[in-house]
Amino acid sequence: MKRTKETHRRRMTRREFVGGAVAAAGVIAGAPALLRGRNLNDKLDIAFIACGGRALASLSELTLTPGRANTTDGGGAGRGASEPAAPHPDENVAVLCDVNQIAIDAALQRFPKAKTYNDLRRVFDRPNDFDAVVVSTAEHTHAFATYLALTHGKHVYCEKPLTYNIWEARLIRETAAKYPKLSTQMGNQGHASPMRRKIKEILMTGVIGPVREAHVWADRAWGLQDAASAEKFDHPHGFYKSIQIVDRFKQEMPIPSTLHFDLWLGPAPARPYHETYFPGPRWYRWWDFGNGTMSDLGRHDNDVPYTVLDIRQPLNVPVAHKELAPASMRVTYEFPASLSGAPPVKLIWYQGDIKPPGWVPEWGGRSQLFVGEKGMLLGSGKLLPEEQFKDFEMPPETLPRSPGHWIEWLNYAKGRGPVPGSNFQYSGWTTEANHLGNVAYRTGKKIEWDYQNMRARNAAEADPFIKRPEYREGWRDILKFS
Repeated sequence: MKRTKETHRRRMTRREFVGGAVAAAGVIAGAPALLRGRNLNDKLDIAFIACGGRALASLSELTLTPGRANTTDGGGAGRGASEPAAPHPDENVAVLCDVNQIAIDAALQRFPKAKTYNDLRRVFDRPNDFDAVVVSTAEHTHAFATYLALTHGKHVYCEKPLTYNIWEARLIRETAAKYPKLSTQMGNQGHASPMRRKIKEILMTGVIGPVREAHVWADRAWGLQDAASAEKFDHPHGFYKSIQIVDRFKQEMPIPSTLHFDLWLGPAPARPYHETYFPGPRWYRWWDFGNGTMSDLGRHDNDVPYTVLDIRQPLNVPVAHKELAPASMRVTYEFPASLSGAPPVKLIWYQGDIKPPGWVPEWGGRSQLFVGEKGMLLGSGKLLPEEQFKDFEMPPETLPRSPGHWIEWLNYAKGRGPVPGSNFQYSGWTTEANHLGNVAYRTGKKIEWDYQNMRARNAAEADPFIKRPEYREGWRDILKFS
């Protein structure tokens, strides 16, 4: 099988971890101004920007459904095994916004009192209607809804990846830092899982010694590849009426009467409608709207080493297609030694049909491998080689467990819990790191990253991939550093 094997190396800098580390719980900084004087058990009035597709998960986690048990794992099973389930949240759905009228009509059956919009910008014309925002749009409009929510003083839960590009990630992180009392959380739900804590607790024993390499792989092979591979790995999304998707189709299709396609395009360059873009997950392979598997699954799986190792944010060769993200790719990040004394770490990401050296099916199609001086640790918690560690006793639970990913966000919004683990100070940094892998791929060379000036020192041609060259009229004046 033909493979698209790409190696990208990128120099990473360190940063101070602000919130989100599993090793320490956050500190309540005081209830946000909008909740002062209110009963902390009051329900939040939430605006859901997108209410179909992925948004249905958040709607289910944040509201009660008739006939469903009143318990939850909070998304990502954040509790320890001995801890009781948290009460299921039941917040108010104040606003429903979606470019797809079918999604709005379906959601209205459950939440008939909600105000409805098709244009996310118009939601903020009436900011007093809601306290918080959940953003589940396509990747290329995440930053717009999130930025408007922050600057209107609203708590924000945004699906991953937090933003479409590096410039937007930096903007969202710095904007959120101005509003420390707002609750922010990115939707990489596994960040709240007990397994993250368990992996860190095992590493803290020193059983495998200092970790110098971390391998992360995801066997999803969606994106541009040869026809045989697409048939095997990506048939539902890689073909349109038996024709493999390898570029834009020339014909213009009529826009469905229920879809506001111009609003769906948002800030992206205009193009005629075609079913290969909408509905999801078809859009995520097109560079104008998303960043492929690296941006999608990488926000879940690279989060494991970012969380459990003392490595801090950026940071890295093939001819990239101008339209489509690749199915298979390898990216190497190089992190220098930390001020705390942790050694330099090389993080290697593998997607599609590429696997790390020594991989066997027992390791799984998606996981992580931490390579230390005395042994290895799989993301499942298994030490390797097994015979060497057969007498190892698992350490006791010493790190605080999460009540659940969505519940972390709600608790801080209501002034009764620590800063959420994947708050925008943490997730902004890690989103930026992930995007840099695709910048290296599209540039076709090793990148020397200048974090302070947000540029590739050795590759001016990377600039259009760091920041979108132009946002469309009606969108270009929304996002601003101040």
